[in-house]
Amino acid sequence: MKRRYEYTFAPSAQQARNLNETLGAVRVAYNWALQVFKDTWAKDRSKISYTEISARLTAWKNREENDWVKEYSSVPLQQIVRQLHTQFHAFTTGRGEEPRFATEEDNLELIYSRAGYYLKGRNVKLAKHVEPLEIDWGTERPERDDITSITVLKETDERWSLKIVAEEFVDVPRQKPPECEKCGRPLEAY
Repeated sequence: MKRRYEYTFAPSAQQARNLNETLGAVRVAYNWALQVFKDTWAKDRSKISYTEISARLTAWKNREENDWVKEYSSVPLQQIVRQLHTQFHAFTTGRGEEPRFATEEDNLELIYSRAGYYLKGRNVKLAKHVEPLEIDWGTERPERDDITSITVLKETDERWSLKIVAEEFVDVPRQKPPECEKCGRPLEAY
């Protein structure tokens, strides 16, 4: 069963700068990918697979004019393109609204899969960050091995939230087989 945990943190000045710049890189990657989806769809109503857009994102990041993007973790860039791929596919099949280009006012998320963070004790260190985040841990915290993703969301300039998704094992009690009303013995399935 998936369970979500939510915490807040106040980043240091260096962390806030890095997080804000990473959000900027995510916004640029999102808008670039959206333009690719729109151009392909407008041309001949065809769709791009996630594998193809992921390969194009890598090629886009390797262009000389986009070298600045390499300063930031590639994990949130890939995750936002993955989300956009799902949203654009829903739009093209009539199951969702057309995605729009992101602006600085849009509150994008930084999603880190397991490859994008390091968790040790009470410390969470995001990829390409120097120091761990100072998390305001509550009383409940997931087990390290259960965590599947960490999402960072800017609430205000001073306040950020951290959403952790964990896949937790739930022990479900075994159901007692149906019994005969007369004698109480288990009924056999036919």
